[in-house]
Parts: sequence; C-alpha cells; structure tokens
Amino acid sequence: MPAGNDRAVGIDDLSVYVPRLFLPLAGEFSTNRGIDPGKLIKGIGIERMAVPDLHEDAVTMAAMSLLDLMRRARLRPEEIGKIYVGTESSLDEAKAMGTYVIGMLEKIYGKGSFQECSTVEFKAACIGTTFALESLSFWAALEEEGKVGIVIASDVAKYPLASAGEYTQGAGSVALLVKKNPRLLALEQIYGSFTRNENDFFRPMGCTTAVVNGKHSNQCYLDAMQGAFDSFAARAVRKGAITPGKGECITDFIDHLLFHIPYPRMVEYASAAILRHDWRQSSRCSEIEMELGTEPQSLGYEDLGKYQAADADYVRRFAKSQKFLQAFEAKVRDTAMLSRQVGNIYTGSIYLGLASLLEMQKIHAGERLGFGAYGSGCSALFFSAIVQQQAGSVPLRGLVKRLQERRQISLHDYELLHGGLMEKSVVMPCKEFALVGIDHQGYRLYEYVE
Repeated sequence: MPAGNDRAVGIDDLSVYVPRLFLPLAGEFSTNRGIDPGKLIKGIGIERMAVPDLHEDAVTMAAMSLLDLMRRARLRPEEIGKIYVGTESSLDEAKAMGTYVIGMLEKIYGKGSFQECSTVEFKAACIGTTFALESLSFWAALEEEGKVGIVIASDVAKYPLASAGEYTQGAGSVALLVKKNPRLLALEQIYGSFTRNENDFFRPMGCTTAVVNGKHSNQCYLDAMQGAFDSFAARAVRKGAITPGKGECITDFIDHLLFHIPYPRMVEYASAAILRHDWRQSSRCSEIEMELGTEPQSLGYEDLGKYQAADADYVRRFAKSQKFLQAFEAKVRDTAMLSRQVGNIYTGSIYLGLASLLEMQKIHAGERLGFGAYGSGCSALFFSAIVQQQAGSVPLRGLVKRLQERRQISLHDYELLHGGLMEKSVVMPCKEFALVGIDHQGYRLYEYVE
C-alpha cells in the first residue's frame, strides 16, 4: 500500500499511560524471593515492574490514555464514532469497560457528550486489542461522516505472590487513534490467523490472578505465531503485496518485527522461531548450515525425546548465530525498550513495542512493520502496516522521561497493594481519574481528581 494513499486506514497517533509507581526486580524483590537478579534482568529482560496505586485499575488507566490521546490530537467527543477496548482485566462480567471510560471522560467534556459513540469490549487474552484494531479498521474504511475510532488496550498483569509468573507482572494502557489517511501507519489489511484450544493460560471466573502453565504457554505462543505468520505470508503473496524473488523470503520485506511481549526475552524466542522458519526458503539456509551444521530432522531420530533435545540445542545455537543476531538487532531488539521498564501489560504490550520504536525514532516513511500478536488459549494474528510520509510530524510523548520520574515503592507496599490491603494511595491522585468507591451493589464509582 503506497504511503499517502487517501484510501489508507490505520493508526494516526497513540498515547500510553503507565502508573506512577514501580518496583525494581533487582534488590529487595530478588533477595526476598531468592532469585538471582541476573535471571530477571538478563534472563527475562524486565528491570522495573509498573504497579497500580490503590485508586488505579484497568478502567482509570484506559480513561487516562484516552484523555491524553484526545488532548494530543485535539479530538472532540462528537468526532469519535466508536471506542473498542481490548482487555483481560475487566471488572464487570456484563458491563463494557468502555461505558465506564465514557462516563469518566464526560466529567471533563460534559454529560452526554459521548452519547452517539458506541463501545464494546474484546476479550481474547493478550490478543483482544489486536482483534479490536482489525475490526475497527474495517469500520473506519467505510465511515462516511468523518468520524474516527479509538482502540484502547488496558490491563493489570497479576499473578500470585512468590509464583513463577510474579516477576512478569506490569500495568498500563495504550490508546490508538484509528482513521482514514493516518499519519503514522497504514494497515495493509492482510491478516494471517491461527487458533486452537489450549490450557496454557487462563483465569477462572471469580479469580483475580491467572493460572499459567509456563513452558507449555511459551510453546503455544511459538506454535501459534508460526501458524499465523505462514497464513499471513501466503495471503501477502496471493495479494501481490510481497513478491519474494529467488533466494528471498517474506521477512526480507519487513523492516521491523513487533511481537506480543509477556516479557522482553520472549521476543527473542519468537523472532528466532519465525526467522529460522522463514529462512529455510531463502539463500540464508546454506549460510546458516555452514555456521551451525545441518538442522535436526525428526525422521532421523527413533526416539522423540532425543530429537527434541537435539532441536532445542540447535535453537540455542541459532539464537547466537551471526545472521540471527544481525537481524534481531535491526528488526526486533528496540521494540522491547519500554517493556523492560514497565513489565507485561497483556493486550497492549505489542503496541508498547510500537511506542518504543516511535520514541526512539527508529521507523521511517515507506518501511513495513510486521505485527505478531498472541493471545493465550490460544490465538495468534500476524499483520502488516506501512509507515506513512507524515510519521515524523507526530510529536513524541516523552515516555522515557515519564518513566524515570515514577516513584519507587518498597516490597512491603507492593505486597499490600497486590493484596488489596493498602489503606490509602501511595501517591494521592492529582489531575487524574481515580476509583473513589464501590457502592452497596458493587458498582464502581470514579471521579476526576484535580
């Protein structure tokens, strides 16, 4: 899709909200949990974990990211036709999160100012926001009254204290402005999908923390990502969007690869799986063989366990190969910059990766971005977008500075907040939306605190 195409639909701008509290993983946390800090900082790639204050939840964060986006883009409520919310941290089994968000924004823009804006909630683990973006983009393409759409990702990643998943927690929200002729990214509207039924990660009704089957979840992620990538590749070739020549492969035509980031090290595993798979069709295959030797084949092993061990060893060596490290540095590494300071934000983590590239000014007009979204359970979607000529005109967000200005909390305060035992906010709300109470029926009450 050529840059500047008036028929283009995509992301015009985005805004990120992250709580003002954080817990460093090295130091008090790692010592108390008996974990080598190197395993956390280098092994999984997270340095600091964003922690919501007492007055914050997924709804307040969603409202804050939308408010910032509206102010950045000078949007009026009547210009917004739809607000789609992707989340797995919903606080009501029936009421859509977006209605709470609209209620909060109307405290600023006036009662009834959003009454012609429709909203719906997408739940599909960490892929919910991407399904929302796909759906809303097709609506935006047909919209004839000049209205725009908003996609919001908002989540609190939460696991039991001292569990294996605890150090991959985080919290935050990303709001995307979706419209025709966008300044940032034009979606090519080519989606490759993969779905199957798995128990890798789920949260039973009434539970506040998720059940995670760690190694199985990682493998489901990689299997689904490869399946979605293959689906995308076939469709991109059929549509003529990508036409590999002799010795070329699909990823040769993708300048940046963005993946769902449950923890930053996972993007290394994902990119290694995709590039290893894709390069089998290219001239790089012989170069890789010269460096690593022949790739293990299952037919050469009578014992499945021995083949799996040999393949795992090959994967480790592939991830250290010169060809892979060059590609990873150029296409993937920078996408995890913000996640290292925030942790997992579930449905928004892949778009936090986009924010990382934007803040580092790493993307340029005409480049193609490939997005690999994953949702446990399990589903994956791979799609692409073209950077537009006006991308450089979109103001930066100062996210690195904002993250540096957050307040560090103690392990004790973190545990009180985690268990809902804190009596008052660590940082009292100021110029932000806040949860101020829950009434006798369980209805949540929010206000904008000046």
